[in-house]
Amino acid sequence: MTIGENSRVLFGAVVTAEGGPVEIGEHCIVMENAVIRGTVRHPTRVGKHTLVGPRAYLTGCTVEDNAFLATGSTIFNGAVIGKGTEVRVNGVVHLRTVLREGSLVPIGWIAVGEPAEILPPDEHEKIWAIQKPL
Repeated sequence: MTIGENSRVLFGAVVTAEGGPVEIGEHCIVMENAVIRGTVRHPTRVGKHTLVGPRAYLTGCTVEDNAFLATGSTIFNGAVIGKGTEVRVNGVVHLRTVLREGSLVPIGWIAVGEPAEILPPDEHEKIWAIQKPL
């Protein structure tokens, strides 16, 4: 596990590299009760100048520089969060989903696929149709 210079991991946050590597870049803030974990198959990398909000959950993903992952956001294995991307409150980025630079996942919405489609939670059938083969 590597935590970059001037980064902060706040009270109650869990950063675990037991399953695979975790790298947090410089000038990052990992807020209260967030979880960041690496897996054997998918290491986790958080780029520089990134904020990981309270209760966010990141596993086996790549987050490029200057990202904003709001409260309760969830990023799954193999996902890539492009530079400057925002995943707002309770947003979800599914397995192996790729969000291009500057993307936005609205509050409670779900990103799925490559390239990512960003869908409201009431479109379960469409989300599942894209996610199933991933």
